Amino acid sequence: MELNYLAFFLISFIPLAIGYLWYNPKSIILKKLSQPTVVKSYSVKSIIILFILSVAIVYGYMNLTIHQLGFYDLFFTDIMLGKIESQIIVDDFLATYGEKHRHFGHGILHGFINAFLFAAPILGGITIIENKDRNYFMYHFLYWLLVSIVIGGCISSFV
Repeated sequence: MELNYLAFFLISFIPLAIGYLWYNPKSIILKKLSQPTVVKSYSVKSIIILFILSVAIVYGYMNLTIHQLGFYDLFFTDIMLGKIESQIIVDDFLATYGEKHRHFGHGILHGFINAFLFAAPILGGITIIENKDRNYFMYHFLYWLLVSIVIGGCISSFV
């Protein structure tokens, strides 16, 4: 199964680009909510760290979005040990079903699900622990929902 690593690399910039627009100090939504936690400028070091975290997020989403990777993983050890029959099974399966569910809409569905399974519980916990109001939760959750949907769609279409 061939993956498009250039697309993977480019998709890793999506959270940074959307985050730049979403958390920009001039954001109308941010001004309405009067969120005081916005950083006005970023150092090169923090941008590199954010990009590395973004790569990790995209890698995780890739494993949750592309179903064929799960099938390939079942036989990965056997293939690495040189078992020809395992490689034949994988090749036949991918020849038949390799492109199934590899479209933008399916990725959007997985991005939506991932946002509710991962971002919502984490942000909900932080909101409760820090005693923030629901606007705090909604602002940050909508960012993750948008990012998850776009990343899921792009992974499913291009990787």
